[in-house]
Amino acid sequence: MRYFCALMSSAPRELIDPWRACRREFVFSGDVLLREFQRLTAATDVPERAPRQVDSGLEDPAVADAVSYELRFARDRDGRCVVTGRVRATLRLRCQRCLDEVEVPVDARIELALIRRDEDALDLPGHLDPWLVTEERLDPLDLIEDELLLAVPVIPRHPLGSCMPGAVERDEAAASAGGGKAGSDTRRRPFEILAALKRPPGK
Repeated sequence: MRYFCALMSSAPRELIDPWRACRREFVFSGDVLLREFQRLTAATDVPERAPRQVDSGLEDPAVADAVSYELRFARDRDGRCVVTGRVRATLRLRCQRCLDEVEVPVDARIELALIRRDEDALDLPGHLDPWLVTEERLDPLDLIEDELLLAVPVIPRHPLGSCMPGAVERDEAAASAGGGKAGSDTRRRPFEILAALKRPPGK
């Protein structure tokens, strides 16, 4: 197996041939900063982070705002090209009640089958999700970003009772004042995210 590690830097991403990666059983693993994912950054509202005190001193923002991942390209027993793996991260979003930071933990398993046509998805078993490949080469980190986008709540909020006093009342007042506009934004956002996911990799 061949390994590729994405370091916590702004180094250019590596494009691969996914079909060849499956034949060669490539494994991609490492850590990458969340800010490297442009679609995720555009889809989320992240408050400014102040360094926090931890047992060993001040928390390193670069470590706190990173995603750990592993992607395994291979063929399954039926000869399908599949990608399995795991994504771990903590998304920092803005609570829509108190406007303070809310952390959303992500621990997602990946089980995908590469397909060339939409119709091929009809033949997949239930445990595999389709990944339509339309380009000869793609960025494996696009898969990681897709998982993170799917983990973003439509309305990020702290658990009820965990916000600052009065935040619930302000939230309800803002919703009433916003009227139909707030509801329209809430309904529209999932479709905007799905549209982003359907863009060809690397675009």
